[in-house]
Parts: sequence; structure tokens; C-alpha cells
Amino acid sequence: MTARLSSEEVYDRAASWAARIDAGSLSSEEQAVLEAWLAADTRHYGALAQASALLVPAQKPRSMRVVEPVRPPRRSFVLGGSIAAGLAVAAGAATYLTRIWDEGRYRTRIGEMRVIPLNDGSVVTLNTNSEILVRYSQLQRNIELVQGEALFDVAKNKQRPFIVQTGTTQVRAVGTSFSVKALPNQPVQVLVREGIVEVKRRDVPVAPTVRVATNGRAIAPIDAPIVANPVETAEVGRELAWRVGRIAFHGEPLSEAAAEFSRYSAVRIQIDDPQVANEKVIGLFVSTDPVGFANAVAVSFDLRAEINGERIRLSRK
Repeated sequence: MTARLSSEEVYDRAASWAARIDAGSLSSEEQAVLEAWLAADTRHYGALAQASALLVPAQKPRSMRVVEPVRPPRRSFVLGGSIAAGLAVAAGAATYLTRIWDEGRYRTRIGEMRVIPLNDGSVVTLNTNSEILVRYSQLQRNIELVQGEALFDVAKNKQRPFIVQTGTTQVRAVGTSFSVKALPNQPVQVLVREGIVEVKRRDVPVAPTVRVATNGRAIAPIDAPIVANPVETAEVGRELAWRVGRIAFHGEPLSEAAAEFSRYSAVRIQIDDPQVANEKVIGLFVSTDPVGFANAVAVSFDLRAEINGERIRLSRK
């Protein structure tokens, strides 16, 4: 069993990786090693993000587009490409980063994923069409999920809790890894990848706080109590496949799969036949490629895929 590295050792290793990434010298084998290292500990991604930020020259203030409130920067942390592209930071001096990342508004467009390192070592990964507001103080680390979905890899600090709010739902953590999903006309979902979080309703002070541990999910409807249940480790991985630009299905109806693809693309998959809509889908697909998904489904279920501009119609032959 590999010993857990100290924070200093983690940062030293992250700095070494950041320098090699910046030089563009990673081979495919080295990139695989890096990906394994990032997956091994939630601290690694944050350390690498911070180390990468320090490599950016301070004399280029015009490149500090990472803090622009609406337009995502061209070289921000966008997933889906190589590790080198994903860890390129469009920002200036580290002192400037420390100041501005105490608060700010961050958004992603449809089909875009973005990684945002915060100055406490925490990292937020935004899924497609999502928005957060970051408001840090000396007592609390507050984030509002305005819409969409985000994964939070939280740096431990017992004196400064990490709180995510979306609508009337509040999630409190000290040091953990969890995602929050807030989609229109759906209950808020909290998925815990590591650690423990507390979920409660801000609008019902007397309602009990629900604790959710590793491999657990909490569902918070607007008009019903919060419910928490364990999930399999494999399901957690499928739920978070969007971090690498994928959508994983494990027996969902084709109608639900089509709706999920609509989160990542303007192209819509239309299914008129209820029997076709109820076919069960299993597989891993590129989230921004509904055409490829539709063609694969058509082959698997002997369907016809008619593509007309931004609409795909699936039907029986």
C-alpha cells in the first residue's frame, strides 16, 4: 500500500508535473501516469492547478481572462482535451490569483466543462451550462450553485467550513469530494465521492440535517423531505463521467439518454415511438456527439437515424 504523501510532498510533485506540462514534454506513457496520480488523491488536482498557475508570467496582465464574469477564457481549465490543455491557466501573478479567487462568478456554455482552482486548495469542476458564485470569508467558504452541476474537491479546514447552496438546499463539508446537481424541474442531487457532507433545507429550519457519506446520494425535492441512500462505487464513476467529456448509461431508457444529451448540445434527439423510447441503453459515449450516439443506437436496436440540421429522429425501420 502506497503511503499517503504530506501536503508539501504533494505540492513538490505537482510542481514537477506542472513544469513538464508547461514544456509540452509529456509522452503518452507519462500522461497516463499523471492521470493515475491525479485520480489517486483529491488533493493532487488542486495542487497541480495551483502549481500551473504560478508558471504564468506576471508581466502579461491582458491574459488574466480567467476572472471575466461571463465569457469563459480560451485557456481556462476546460476538460475534454489533453491534460496539458486542461491544466493551462490564463492568469497572471499568483498574488493576483489569490486575491480574485476569493470571490467571482464562473459559467460554462453548453458542451463546455471547466476546472476552477480556488486559493484554499479546493477545486471546482463545472459541467455543461452551469454557473457558480464564489464568496469566501475568513469564517466560511461559500459557493452558490446558480444552475447546472459541479464537482467540489474540498481542501480540509475544520475552522472554515465549505458550504454550497442551491435554491433552498444547503450542503456543508469540511474536506471531501462531492457533486451537486440542480437542473430545472428536478430535485437537487448530492453525490458524495469521498468523505461526509451534511445536507439540509434552509427554508425549513426545524427539518433534520441529513448526513451523507462516501458513495452516498441525497435527493432533495422542493416539496418533500431529503432522502439519502448508498450507491455502488461504479455508479459514482458513471455519474461523474462528464468530467472527462463522457456520458455513461447503465440501463437507462433511450428517452432519458436523449434528454441527457440535450444538456451538452443544441442538437435534439427525437423519439416518437414509445417502445423505442423505452429501449435500455448501456455504454460510454462522448457527451458532445449526439450524432455518434444516435448512429450507435440505430445500429444496436435496428433503428433508422434521420439527421436534419439540429434534429435527429430515431424510428423503426
